[in-house]
Amino acid sequence: MLPQFYPYYIYIGFIISIVISILNRKAGYILSSIFSIVFLGYGIIVRNIYTDFFIIASLVWFFSSIFSILYDNYGKWLAPLFITSILGMSIALTSNNYLDFLAGWEIMTIPAYAIIGLNKKIDYPAFTFMGFGELSTVLVLSGFLYAYDTTGTIEFVKLYTIIPLIISTFGFIIKMGIFPFFVTEWLPIAHGNSPANSSAILSASMTLVALYGIVKMTLLSPISPIFGYIIMSIGGFSVFFGALYAYVSNHVKGLPAFSTIENNGAILASIGAYMIAPNSVIGDFALFTTITYAFAHSLAKTGIFLISGSVEGEDFDSIKVIRNKIGEIGGIFLTSSMSGLLPNIGGVATWSLLETLFMESYALHSVLSSVPIIAGSIIAMGEGFATAAMVKFISYTQIFKGFRGNNTKIVIPSIVGIIVLLFGSITYFLYPGFVGGDESLGMLNGFIIFSKISSTQTFGGISPFYVLVLIIIFSLVTLGIFGKPKVRRSEVWNNGVRPKEQYSSFAFANNIRMMLAKLLRTKISPNGLEVSSDIFWEIMYFIAKQYTKFSRLFAITYMNSNITWYMIYMIIAFLIVTILVVIL
Repeated sequence: MLPQFYPYYIYIGFIISIVISILNRKAGYILSSIFSIVFLGYGIIVRNIYTDFFIIASLVWFFSSIFSILYDNYGKWLAPLFITSILGMSIALTSNNYLDFLAGWEIMTIPAYAIIGLNKKIDYPAFTFMGFGELSTVLVLSGFLYAYDTTGTIEFVKLYTIIPLIISTFGFIIKMGIFPFFVTEWLPIAHGNSPANSSAILSASMTLVALYGIVKMTLLSPISPIFGYIIMSIGGFSVFFGALYAYVSNHVKGLPAFSTIENNGAILASIGAYMIAPNSVIGDFALFTTITYAFAHSLAKTGIFLISGSVEGEDFDSIKVIRNKIGEIGGIFLTSSMSGLLPNIGGVATWSLLETLFMESYALHSVLSSVPIIAGSIIAMGEGFATAAMVKFISYTQIFKGFRGNNTKIVIPSIVGIIVLLFGSITYFLYPGFVGGDESLGMLNGFIIFSKISSTQTFGGISPFYVLVLIIIFSLVTLGIFGKPKVRRSEVWNNGVRPKEQYSSFAFANNIRMMLAKLLRTKISPNGLEVSSDIFWEIMYFIAKQYTKFSRLFAITYMNSNITWYMIYMIIAFLIVTILVVIL
């Protein structure tokens, strides 16, 4: 049993790393990786319901810190800011009360703002990040204040009203870039304009802290199926639009940033599934699905952002790539996991989420039974776009572009890719109570994950380990029978005109641009990249302009130093506040 103050030793370790990094960046990153492993050990020893969050975060920090030793050429301030953000995340994850969580939340956010601002010639990405980050903080703080008002304590204790959960959840999903907040593209703008090592922790572990906050508040609050349906629907739309915009993105870090929105939407949908679960069996399966998806997203997204840091440039068509077999193999594992393909952990997570939604649609006997199956269908369509987006990413960063050579930076994301594959085959420990076997199929006990509608009724099952074994066996048999594939290359004839040898990333998604022309509008960004504009952002901008005009007109007409109107305004405001206080 660890002493209660043990996390403070970890905080001190990260603080020392920050100080050392000012003097020597590499030494600071080495210390950061060491204390990330210490945090991993702490998570394993603690063994509570939040242990998996500690493990996930520590792995992200460790690999990002190791990669930074080879990557950081951004001056003296990136390293201390990077480690300070990690310090904030560690405080938030290990907090026992609302104040500690908020302190960690802000310590996590402010250095990220500085990282984005210090390393870009344009300033709007940093201000965009900070604006939405502080809006998130205001909502989270409001939810925590309401919880304090109802319980009389700042400790995380059982709540008897769902209002703190609702308010804080909307604060958390802003940080996750969830629909409708992603339509302003703040998360891709911010993550796409920060260095790759910082993008990795922003996308993989900063959003993980937000997920941790939602899960913690959910487990402390009474169950509300109606709110569950709402966030399930929000999650489903986020998956679809996040994957769609990832597919049409030509930015080497913007694409995985939109993919982060897609993954976070899926995680939010699984939390909604937990809230509406008709029984504890499906509820437990939904909660385990949330954890599995968090593992899949955080690990694979870390590797993908680190791959983006191993290339030079931002536009897929103009990046400089030094590729090798190690990078290709690791990249394929990472992107296939993000595509929801077995036997990677991403495949297990996607299967679990769809199983959960379809089980609930089958088990719920109400008018709202259609919501899970509609959400599942939307998520399935989004996974199709996600697969195309990942094919695009790996094709232009590792497989078909650039020249072969030694690239030491690609080793770290390749190791992460192998871990993602292996984690998929050992995900059984994430599903206690849902693991078994089938002797009739020759599958040993402990190698099948069963989805269950009740303790006695099985809905489906999957065995990622056997899938991996079968892939290896069939591949070896095919290779033994047919041998190594022989590739024949021929000259391209284009009516005497020299063909363009490279298929552009913009053309890769033109089919969708044409089919969804009303939704996806193409424009040229200030740095010359071809990007798809966001019709939702344009609508919000229009509404904001109209509101500004209305406010100005209202101020000129009624707030013009006329004491009568001031008195009327104060009386109305007082009545509204009084009514709200009575209702709430």
